Amino acid sequence: MQDIIQDIILWKEPSKEGNIAVIEFKSISRGIIVTDSMVKASEVRIVLSTSLCPGKYLTVLEGDVAALENTVKVADRIGGVHVFSSEIITGINLKVIEAIGGRLCPFVIDSIGIVESPHISHLVKAADISIDSAKVEFLDFRLARGCGVNSFYIVTGTFSSVSEAMKESVSYLGEKGSLIGYKILPGPDKEVIRWLRSSLCRC
Repeated sequence: MQDIIQDIILWKEPSKEGNIAVIEFKSISRGIIVTDSMVKASEVRIVLSTSLCPGKYLTVLEGDVAALENTVKVADRIGGVHVFSSEIITGINLKVIEAIGGRLCPFVIDSIGIVESPHISHLVKAADISIDSAKVEFLDFRLARGCGVNSFYIVTGTFSSVSEAMKESVSYLGEKGSLIGYKILPGPDKEVIRWLRSSLCRC
């Protein structure tokens, strides 16, 4: 019965209704100012708005495509040379968006899989592939925070589910030349889990 309940909690019907804009700034102060202008200019929701370790600023917005396109125009107009990169990613699973915003699984289920990439949008798309491929949950999702320029996500589930989740996403990143590395850890030791949980800061 517990396994059945767990499956119900973990697995939701995949949803392809989410769209996000990922805008990275070279300046923290300019990033904050431009983010304020973007959300005032369009009907969008802030998923993530945070400083990054090398003195940059990252904003992730959710909304319909037209609204997001307008926010990118606002960023380019007001941010100017301070905009490092901007990209709109359409049709991604809402669980990916929730994980980016900090809604994560609070425990390790059985095994974990880690995927690391230097490219934010490629990593988001890889995570979308993972969550659509198997019954897994996000344990962590960090976009260039607390780890320099690299981004990564960690999924947890049964060993077979994690393996399946890794397969296509890693293949996608490999084709893009955007895979730093990936690992699957079956049945991590309790001490490893304890330290892993303590390292999941939101910095």
